[in-house]
Amino acid sequence: MRLAYLSIPAGLALACAGAALMLASREPHSASGTFLEPNVRHLVTQAMMEETAAQMRKVAPTMSALDSEGKPVTLGVRNAKRPQFVYFVLDGCPCSYDAEPLFHKLSRKFLGKVDFVSVTNAGQKKAHDWSVQMLVNYPVVPDPEKKIIHAYEAKASVYSALLSTDGHIIKMWPGYSVDLLKDINAEMTKAANVPLTPFDPEYAPTTRATGCAF
Repeated sequence: MRLAYLSIPAGLALACAGAALMLASREPHSASGTFLEPNVRHLVTQAMMEETAAQMRKVAPTMSALDSEGKPVTLGVRNAKRPQFVYFVLDGCPCSYDAEPLFHKLSRKFLGKVDFVSVTNAGQKKAHDWSVQMLVNYPVVPDPEKKIIHAYEAKASVYSALLSTDGHIIKMWPGYSVDLLKDINAEMTKAANVPLTPFDPEYAPTTRATGCAF
């Protein structure tokens, strides 16, 4: 079954449900490739780019929660040791599966320089299962009531934000693509105060893509 290439919000629920069924019947995501067909992805709109751009330099919401292992995590820390990169995962969203290995690759590149946190709308058990299934080696925070998601104005999965050590939003992105991932790499480099080196986005889409709406 091939699905139309949709933009949020038109046909969103149908596309995500159909894509989830496609994923369930296929092999798990590899670290170096993707099984997500391009026509499953949703387009990043100009409005999304403008809305996330407006978050730059704003004070990041300080939010505390327990991660999927029951350990405390705080976002928007003032006087943090390192910048934080937070990204948002929608339970069952194909684009979350697709983008996850790319975020893992970034986390390895900036290990010890930038702290990664994943926030999901799933409950604790599903968040734990996701962490195990996807081999996530940093906190996965369950947010079933979407308090963190709404506080950070993440409209869909694969939204992400880079937070400074003084608790401000350096920049926010509404999705993933070759150019967006290269921009994330550049902004992390500056925030971490390390030399700029290239980031290979591998299989990332050339067209800016986002996930299903929260």
